Amino acid sequence: MTYRERREAKAERLREWAEKRDAKGKAALDRAHDLADTIPFGQPILVGHHSEGRARRDKERILQGFGKGFEHQGKAEEFRERADNIERAAEHAIYSDDDDAIPRLCERIASLEAERGRIKAYNASCRKGSPDVSLLDAKQQAEVASVTRLGLLNVNGAYPGYALTNLSGNINRQKKRLAHLRAWM
Repeated sequence: MTYRERREAKAERLREWAEKRDAKGKAALDRAHDLADTIPFGQPILVGHHSEGRARRDKERILQGFGKGFEHQGKAEEFRERADNIERAAEHAIYSDDDDAIPRLCERIASLEAERGRIKAYNASCRKGSPDVSLLDAKQQAEVASVTRLGLLNVNGAYPGYALTNLSGNINRQKKRLAHLRAWM
């Protein structure tokens, strides 16, 4: 079983657990509602009356029922979010035991190098005094607009140096991983 299959199985298990927790939560809330429906709305606990003990126990059962119901529903939502995160990560991840890992890594490296090239060209236009945003793709243009609003760009409007450093580090890491995969396969 590949790593991707194990991750997908875990997401499926989490979804099953979420369904079970939803059922438990709904049952607890239904029991609490049924118990609350037997008491007339606004009926106070009659202190000293023979029904006082039962009324207090019913009140506690209702509160515990709602508490458990909401707790189960919260846990179910947590399980669903975890399953969604696993599936979202698996869409973009390149696992080493995937059949197409090497070609996908090559594509990723090429796209990162192209991104670095666009940023370098943009920074060169900024150094010349006329920033040309058309050299960037739509995502990078949005980043430049956002960073400009926050005032985080360099004085000349160029991308910050750490952006290229991080990008070069990612490219280097992906190349090492590709070399490792090629030696391994």
